[in-house]
Amino acid sequence: MPEIAVNGTKLYYQLEGSGPVLVLANGIFQRVEAWDPLMPHLRGRSPSERDEACAPGGFTVLRYDMRGQGRSAVPEGAYTPELHAQDLEALLEALGLERYHLLGLSNGGVVAQVFASQRPRGLQSLILLCTTPRLDPLIRAKVESWRLALEWGGTMGRLRVALPWIWGRAYLEAHPEVNSPSSLEQMFAAAPTEAAQHNLITGFLTLGDLRPRLAGVNVPTLVVSGEEDLLFPPRYGQEIAQAIPGARHHILSAVGHVAALEDTSSLARLIRSFLEVKA
Repeated sequence: MPEIAVNGTKLYYQLEGSGPVLVLANGIFQRVEAWDPLMPHLRGRSPSERDEACAPGGFTVLRYDMRGQGRSAVPEGAYTPELHAQDLEALLEALGLERYHLLGLSNGGVVAQVFASQRPRGLQSLILLCTTPRLDPLIRAKVESWRLALEWGGTMGRLRVALPWIWGRAYLEAHPEVNSPSSLEQMFAAAPTEAAQHNLITGFLTLGDLRPRLAGVNVPTLVVSGEEDLLFPPRYGQEIAQAIPGARHHILSAVGHVAALEDTSSLARLIRSFLEVKA
């Protein structure tokens, strides 16, 4: 099990494939497996491999569980975007990765914005997926409801309150089973500990407004929103694109917050076409 001690904690990571380095930053309660649908489209085949689940001309992909997620350690305290960004910087340094592209989803996109605004020398390009540059009253109310549901009903309570904000209408109509008891049990089993969920939520709720800092991002940037994302609707992606010089904003049709699962092929094509120019 690859784990590494960085910035006062231990992080689980997976580094696989060949080609330019692409770093994937998870959503708030996710673990590295959340990226599995995209991996065949992103992971580059090494010369010695004959694995068809690799993308010719793909990438060396770094996936990692942030503190509190998956197999990573669960230290005490709030896991703020700034702290997550420090962890990422320390992880990249410890692994000796000097040049890399960064893709952040949801809270991982918030972390990626904080990280990129610091102008790290090795960052080559940035993809921000289904995320927000700020914590406005509406987003705060949504996430506060998760915190209260966690306190009152534990992980299952939090799942039942959070899930209606996650799926797009089109995907939910086509796949009603994602809200079935068995699906909820699978999500329950994969969720972080309740202490970690509390620390993750508390840290996210410290987010202010990143837009003034985003003017300092100096790498090519693609912002992607889901048309049916109820948690972070496309207007938040547009705000990011307007704040970062030269950024592009793309809206995926009939997609909610979980774009990597809801329309894997369209998202993969978008990522590849952007990175193949920048890599």
